[in-house]
Amino acid sequence: MPDYLDQLSTYDSVLVALVLKNSSLNQSQVDEAVLGFLAADEDTRADLAHRFVELGLLSRTEMYRLVKARNFALLRKEDKRIARRAVRKGYISRTRINDALIFQKQLFKAIGNIKRLHEILIDDGSLSREQVNAIWAEYREYLHRRGERPAEARTDPALLKKQG
Repeated sequence: MPDYLDQLSTYDSVLVALVLKNSSLNQSQVDEAVLGFLAADEDTRADLAHRFVELGLLSRTEMYRLVKARNFALLRKEDKRIARRAVRKGYISRTRINDALIFQKQLFKAIGNIKRLHEILIDDGSLSREQVNAIWAEYREYLHRRGERPAEARTDPALLKKQG
């Protein structure tokens, strides 16, 4: 395991894993790109995803796919945490959560759309907006105590498309 992983954000660590798993880049190419990224001045440093594109290691199209996959993985992990809270509170069954998670994954694979689990469950009437708001309030409080923040889609994939 590379020494630099503890210096990367969760977002960048997941991106590195996806690059290694889903691209033709080898470990030394990824290491070189990441170390160059970490060596850059933090104020002027672009997102790690941009670094791979700028160096010509990955095309914008490849990086677009990887960034979408990273965002999906991180949001899905958070969705599962929130779903466990909903089950513990008795708002919904584990079976219904599993069905919604399967649908969420199918939707992402089919059209690349990242739809949050709570939105799916509200749309189909499994949870009310009030229940979701209560779970999110509790979850945000938990994250605040740990000094963390909710996951968000980082590096807007549209930024990776060629401009002009």
